[in-house]
Amino acid sequence: MKIRRTICSSLAFVLLCSFAVCLGGVEGDSAVGIVLDILRSDDQEMQAAAIAMVKEMPGTEVTEALTKELPKLSSKSQVQLLSALGDRGDIVARPAVVFAMKSEDQSVRIAALRALGQLGDDSSVELLAQAAAGAKGAEQKAARDSLYRLRGPNVDKVILAAIPKSEPKTKVELISSVGQRNITAGVAALLETAKDSDRKVRTGSLRTLKVVAGPENLPALVELLIKAKSSSDRTEAVKTIAAVAHRIADKNRQAESVLAVLPSVKETVARCSLLNVLGRIGDNSALPVLTAAIKDENVDIQTAAIRALADWPTPEPAAELLKVAESSGNKVHRILALRGFVCLLGLASERPAGETIEMYKKAMSLAPDAGEKKKVLSGLSNTKSLVALQMAAGYLDNEVLSVEAGAAVVNIAGDIYADYPGQATDMLKRIIKTTKSDSLRQQAQELINNIEQGDAGRQENEN
Repeated sequence: MKIRRTICSSLAFVLLCSFAVCLGGVEGDSAVGIVLDILRSDDQEMQAAAIAMVKEMPGTEVTEALTKELPKLSSKSQVQLLSALGDRGDIVARPAVVFAMKSEDQSVRIAALRALGQLGDDSSVELLAQAAAGAKGAEQKAARDSLYRLRGPNVDKVILAAIPKSEPKTKVELISSVGQRNITAGVAALLETAKDSDRKVRTGSLRTLKVVAGPENLPALVELLIKAKSSSDRTEAVKTIAAVAHRIADKNRQAESVLAVLPSVKETVARCSLLNVLGRIGDNSALPVLTAAIKDENVDIQTAAIRALADWPTPEPAAELLKVAESSGNKVHRILALRGFVCLLGLASERPAGETIEMYKKAMSLAPDAGEKKKVLSGLSNTKSLVALQMAAGYLDNEVLSVEAGAAVVNIAGDIYADYPGQATDMLKRIIKTTKSDSLRQQAQELINNIEQGDAGRQENEN
């Protein structure tokens, strides 16, 4: 009976307020009075119903009356009312919302931060950035989200103006907002903060530059890489340069900014970083430079060049890496080149399937130990051809490589069984018979079931 009375009273209230709001004037004032009376009560359900009406009740007077009542409510009701005030969009509520950000209750602070994202303007920038810098978890996320969605003609300008004078943690939040808001006018400021004495500020700047910088900024970004203060800075700078370079439509010009300065850079670490970024960009015009660097007198330069070729996004450097894997006197270089060679074999190309398999066989013959042979089999498993299936199956009886070979067979068979159901089934049955891996046996059996079901379906259609 109590529940039924509560529901009935809530419905009656909603109907009464809706009628009053529609009429406006005195009736609207009466609705505000009803809302305030209920907010002052201990009836949580009625409070929730009253707060639900707040968004639809027009007038600054309503906002003022509600904000006065806000601090007197329970935390749960404050959260609900703050959300409603944010939805109303009346900036008269802003001071009360800012005050609620100091609440001892985290849920109230979070609700206030979210509401400020709807009600705030450029005057809220530093407040939200500082809140994000000093909070964690959900509270930090609420502050960040609100900073990112602040509206107003001057918000972006205020963010950029606040960066140089802020302490490091706040500066990091402001820098992040530049990327989230896509403030391209902030590139110049970020090129400066990328040199900051604080590591997190530098890292944040480089990550944001990846979003807002354009190809015209590549020379400055390359300069940042050359003068980077730490390995983490170099890592971020390499990622940023590659991302920005890829925005150049002509793929054969993406590496121009790097190639232009490379001859004049003599310091080993910086030179290695430039070679690294060439590998990330993958502009074929850089291949002669990297090929020449493999023969450099400096071992670190050689290593960087090999790694760059191994990272290449297309298969062009495969032959060069194979040469290194076959003939280098440096064991590390041979292994790096072999791994890169195997990776490039897995990239899309116009090579005939038989030629690709011969290259995988060459890689297996060069692999110095079981670990490297397993990597070759892993690469082979992504090759969709009958000859690849046959090559992988050739290692099923190898006690050391049987698991990797079985995994390769299952993977290849899953891709080609529609064209070669008989051969795929035969290989899968070998796995079931010989493997010690329950997981592989199960996968092989499931694939056989799929093949048999497909055959049965085809026969039924033919009949």
